[in-house]
Amino acid sequence: MRTLPLILAGALAAACGKWGGGAPGAPLAKTVAVVNGEPIAGDALARELRDAQAGADGAPAATGDVLRKRVLDDLVDRALLLQQARARSVAVGQDQVERAFLRLRAEYPGSHFEDLLAQQRLSQAELKARLKEQLTLERLFEQEVFPQVKVPDAEVERYYAAHGAEFEEPERVRVLQIVVASKEEAQQIRDRLRAHPQTFAEVARRSSIAPEGKSGGDLGFIGKGSGFPEVFDVCFTLPPNAISDVTPSPYGFHIFKVVEKRPAQRRTLEQARPAILEKLGRDRRTAAQDEYVAALRKRAKITIDEKALAAVTP
Repeated sequence: MRTLPLILAGALAAACGKWGGGAPGAPLAKTVAVVNGEPIAGDALARELRDAQAGADGAPAATGDVLRKRVLDDLVDRALLLQQARARSVAVGQDQVERAFLRLRAEYPGSHFEDLLAQQRLSQAELKARLKEQLTLERLFEQEVFPQVKVPDAEVERYYAAHGAEFEEPERVRVLQIVVASKEEAQQIRDRLRAHPQTFAEVARRSSIAPEGKSGGDLGFIGKGSGFPEVFDVCFTLPPNAISDVTPSPYGFHIFKVVEKRPAQRRTLEQARPAILEKLGRDRRTAAQDEYVAALRKRAKITIDEKALAAVTP
């Protein structure tokens, strides 16, 4: 499920009840395209253009004719997919929409959710309609496209052989840490722990201000050079069960204990297989979606009013 800003960036055709948009009973704005007899109105395209510009987040965005054409292509694709979903009797229940809405709502605490809807001039009913459209398209792909996507074992093996560097794991150590606010307190704790290193987890639960303190200060395994290397790389010089010197950082004063070391190694093919399958499967699903839409376009009757299109502004 995409987060709210991305959902809001989609067309609200389903929410408006027809591709023309606007208030109920209002005349349709000038049609810029017709997809298998279904019109796409200029105001729907203008809304999409505004959303595309607002969603750029500072990144360079296409402008003018290029942006209009790209956004119109997206609208045409969505129209074709929704038409195909209706033809295939792909349906999404209102209970699924409500669950998706509640999951999305939970991502925005307090009044942030309502504030964002108000900013986008969008009602909850319209958002739910947009969610229903999105869920319908997801189900269409799940039923019509993804079952045909397979990643052969030979392709996994070729990827593993060609991308060996991706599966190299640096030296790693499993570390416990205690973080406190003052150097003096850290030095006192260090001295006590050097006399009684077995009490490290107990002291972490009692004294550490770091979030993992409540679980005995266990950071799990960390790789050399990761995170804040100027802080954590000291752990790679420690023998197992030794207590480190006090190490300062922007977050406080750290004391470390290494409980296990693992040398640098390369993941085996079987260890790497799940990640490779996920990556190759994701790439293949994307390609299959593109091919599916291209096939719908090839069979469709699509007409574009270039003059009306050129007149549309955000």
